[in-house]
Amino acid sequence: MRFYKRLTKVKVISFDLDDTLYDNVPVIAAAEAWLLQALKQHHPESTLLGADNLAAIKRQVLLAEPELSHDVSACRLRVLTEGLRQQGMAETSAAAMAEEFYQGFLTERGKIQVPETSHRVLTQLGQHYQLAVITNGNLPLEHTELAPYFEVVLRAGIDGRMKPAPDMFDALAEQTGVQASEILHIGDHIRTDVAGAVHSGCQAVWLNDQGRSEAALQCLPHVELERLEQLLELL
Repeated sequence: MRFYKRLTKVKVISFDLDDTLYDNVPVIAAAEAWLLQALKQHHPESTLLGADNLAAIKRQVLLAEPELSHDVSACRLRVLTEGLRQQGMAETSAAAMAEEFYQGFLTERGKIQVPETSHRVLTQLGQHYQLAVITNGNLPLEHTELAPYFEVVLRAGIDGRMKPAPDMFDALAEQTGVQASEILHIGDHIRTDVAGAVHSGCQAVWLNDQGRSEAALQCLPHVELERLEQLLELL
């Protein structure tokens, strides 16, 4: 545990989800693999939609509609629809198929493994603080075992621009009726979580469980932790 700034009064604790409360890398990889396999298995017309092809379509879509960069769900749906349309499907049929398989992708996306440590930390902190989520991702939180811990859930796209933009931090302060300085945000990402929180007037904890160098920091968090359970020593 390393202190950079003095912590002041905390009323609300917000958490990033991916790679903060669980390991997201294998989950996304499995969901991506399921999506490609499902498309190929059930709809032969989609066999050209490989990972490289979809990545190229995504670049095209974001050039034409840059606002989609702040909404991963809308962006993925748009990419799938456009990919199917480019293979000759009618727009309506492409959109319907994209929605069908996106929902399947979300089901796979929600198959997270939550460590016991995360359960313990959230259970204990929830007895003393309001807990919230601020996420750039599209985890269907309401269908996971994490859902009961959080009073407020804010998602990029629906609730504002992606972190590090201040939108969701500002929305959390408004919804919980606290000052931004009374929010403590915990996350692993130095730009979206640390810089996003600090520049929005919140306090920030950097979960550096991968041993990254502080030289990469764009601004200083209040505290750096090597393990999530150190929150219970801190608060």
